[in-house]
Amino acid sequence: MQRLLFAKIEFWAVLILFFLFALGAIVFGAAVLDGERDGNRFGAMSEVALSVAEIPDTVKTMLDGDHAMMAFQPDRFGDKPAGWTFAPGPRPGGYILLSRYDGDAKRHVVELVSLADAGVKHSWHPDAEALLKDAPRDSKIAEYTNWTKEHYRVIHPYLTETGELITKDHQSYLFALGACSEKLWGRTDELLHHSTESDGDGGYWIPGYYEPSEIKRVSSDFIDDAIVHLGPDGHVIKKQSATRIFLRHGMEYIVFTAGGYQKDPLHLNDIEPVLQDGPYWKKGDLFLSFRHLSMIMLYRPSTDEIIWMQQGPWLAQHDVDILDDHRIAVFNNKAYDRGTGARVHNTNQINVYDFATGEISVPWSRAMEQPHVQTLFEGLFRVMPGNLLMAEEENSGRLLILSPDGSTIAEFINKAADGRAYRMGWSRYMSQTEGDAALAALSNDSCSG
Repeated sequence: MQRLLFAKIEFWAVLILFFLFALGAIVFGAAVLDGERDGNRFGAMSEVALSVAEIPDTVKTMLDGDHAMMAFQPDRFGDKPAGWTFAPGPRPGGYILLSRYDGDAKRHVVELVSLADAGVKHSWHPDAEALLKDAPRDSKIAEYTNWTKEHYRVIHPYLTETGELITKDHQSYLFALGACSEKLWGRTDELLHHSTESDGDGGYWIPGYYEPSEIKRVSSDFIDDAIVHLGPDGHVIKKQSATRIFLRHGMEYIVFTAGGYQKDPLHLNDIEPVLQDGPYWKKGDLFLSFRHLSMIMLYRPSTDEIIWMQQGPWLAQHDVDILDDHRIAVFNNKAYDRGTGARVHNTNQINVYDFATGEISVPWSRAMEQPHVQTLFEGLFRVMPGNLLMAEEENSGRLLILSPDGSTIAEFINKAADGRAYRMGWSRYMSQTEGDAALAALSNDSCSG
């Protein structure tokens, strides 16, 4: 052993070993990058290299203990500063109703941020344990670990012009909070999830559940998504099973296939109500996003008609918005799982579908690719004045305002003092008029926010 340790090695051999090591490091790095971007240039080697490269982050995250609210890649943004960063030049107007997990306070917060100066004009700190103290806990769907201050998230909050903050978590109940985060009212008769959208008349459209399902001969674990219309105080105006829509229209083949049982075949994650008539839809129609089908549907509840539906090119999408009287846009996660783990094809994308031509375009392609926007699950967007794009990377803990030319106008990174990024909660853009009205109402309260 001693001879082996102290044996003389020729310089040329050391040089060859050095070059081989350097070459191996370059190939390994290229394979990791290829695996992360799903380039498929190195085949299976990319997947192996990516798994090896992720070991230090995985070990570090495990040692940190409770990391449920951390971003999926908490160190992704390296030395980038926490909080807001704006590009030089004029700033966009309006507000962001920022929903995020505060890694320092170990709780979720909602902040009304003015884009003019990045100032927090009001904030809410929901007390999940107080809100849900007497809530029913007999659901098989609800994730009760979320019903604590440390794990409760405010998903897609909605701020009314009277200053009420409408809140919920996934698989949770609906509450209205006042200026001091106090409960104004709450409804614990319907578990709700994902998006919260205004019906234009003071009420809301929110995905919910039928539990237990009314569908015959299904397993007890079957998730029967519901389309729920609620009034201004959260009472249910109408509720119907999304599964039944498919069955009534002869599409059992989509929901229940012979290839294998899926307990969550639809996964309704957005209800976008039509608020005014157009050439291709009517007021009261609903655009529905079914993630597990990669499907967008235009449904007319008043007559139980499926006006239009399409699967793809969006893949595992979240969030559908109406752009004008003939176009919609879809947050395309481009996420897939071929049995080796969930992945994103390079970056997320915004697909625009034109009902007048049937064509699909990607006008913000450069904008999404430049900062490498990538959230595996969740994620949303909003087209702002000036054709700017707000995009939230929920899984990554980042919110961006992007220009169609590919430049980043503003960036918010949800980092804590530990340097790690934490998850978001479906933030919302508010116009200057909407934000000003809400602030005026909130200013009448003695609470400082």
